[in-house]
Amino acid sequence: MAKTRRARASRTQPSYIPTREELVLEARKLVPRLRERAQATDELRTLPDETVADLKAAGIHKIFTPRRYGGFEMDWGAHVDVSRELGRGCGSTSWVVSVVMSHTWILGRFPARAQEEFWPEQPDTIIATAFAGSGTMKPVDGGYVLNGQWRFASGVDHANCAIVGGRYNVQGRSSEGSTVKFRMAHLLPGDYEIIDTWHAEGLKGTGSKDILVKDLFVPEYRTVLSEELGGTEPPGSRLHQSYIYRVELQQYFYSLLCGPMLGATRGGLEHYLEQTRKRVGQMFGESVAEQIPVQIRVAESYEELRVADLIIDNLMEFLHEAGSSGKTIRGIDRLRIRREPAMAAKLCLSAITRLANMMGVTGQTGNNPVQRHYRDMRTISTHGGVHWDNGLTPTGKLLLGLPTGDPQTDVDLEKS
Repeated sequence: MAKTRRARASRTQPSYIPTREELVLEARKLVPRLRERAQATDELRTLPDETVADLKAAGIHKIFTPRRYGGFEMDWGAHVDVSRELGRGCGSTSWVVSVVMSHTWILGRFPARAQEEFWPEQPDTIIATAFAGSGTMKPVDGGYVLNGQWRFASGVDHANCAIVGGRYNVQGRSSEGSTVKFRMAHLLPGDYEIIDTWHAEGLKGTGSKDILVKDLFVPEYRTVLSEELGGTEPPGSRLHQSYIYRVELQQYFYSLLCGPMLGATRGGLEHYLEQTRKRVGQMFGESVAEQIPVQIRVAESYEELRVADLIIDNLMEFLHEAGSSGKTIRGIDRLRIRREPAMAAKLCLSAITRLANMMGVTGQTGNNPVQRHYRDMRTISTHGGVHWDNGLTPTGKLLLGLPTGDPQTDVDLEKS
């Protein structure tokens, strides 16, 4: 049976791997369609089937899918470039592409048996994940019994499977008698129920609903300890050539949020310019575009976005170089990875907020695209991965001579 799976898997390797530039161009071609569907996407509260079909036809869902199973296995940063383009048309679509469709990168780290069982039958898979909420795993013969309900499973309506995390106790590992551990579980179709709880102000079309699991037996090989999954030698990485399956997961995970925030802000700027070039004052008919304060503030938002792009592009280059060279990210570089996405998010939020505020009541209507991009960016900025306080506090502690809160960083700095 194992030989059959391997033979079947080898035949799924793609005949052509697009370059990053080619995939970005495919994303750019989709922007007009995404703009047309953006309002309907918000009202639907999940991506339209037509949008998912377009993304798959373009191959965008395969950015981080292993080549062994028909994917492109691209270098780190490709997801930012592609989702940044898509975000110009629809923030929710950009989020699902960057955050959800990149989850194939996580499954590529699971035990080999789980991958060989699943991938050949689902080469075009979309994988939802959910870690916020409660979940428990009870050890039994051959695996675990999983129970729980998890929140914010973006893209789950279009997913072929899901990954969730569950707590379980390892007896006798501490003075209290047990140590709480987490295992990640790969759930197959039919293993979970989708609970429609997603009624949000921004990113409305991401369909970030709940996942419910009751008394589900999960075989051992479809689970992995969270520290093993997130380390530099996850069990399934041996199946694949690319470094992306052997990097420290947490240090790369935050960048999944960057493309959508850059794209949503750029989309807001583009729509603002399109509307403002034609706007005239409601009372006197004067050209809004000729007003000097408007010109200054537009330039300010443009520059904030330009700097945010530079920050993220530079960070993606750093992550790619570190991963491809096998370099362990240490010391102050670990603080940088938390700080810089938060800085870029702050710049993006400032830029899009200024634009939305300049539009008066016109810009506050629910179907105005500037308003939609603004709400999407504001929602992104609240995520823990780019939250200002979370991202800046460790660096502030370091500058004040205090432990940063990241044990590995503190150990590295003590040795330096």
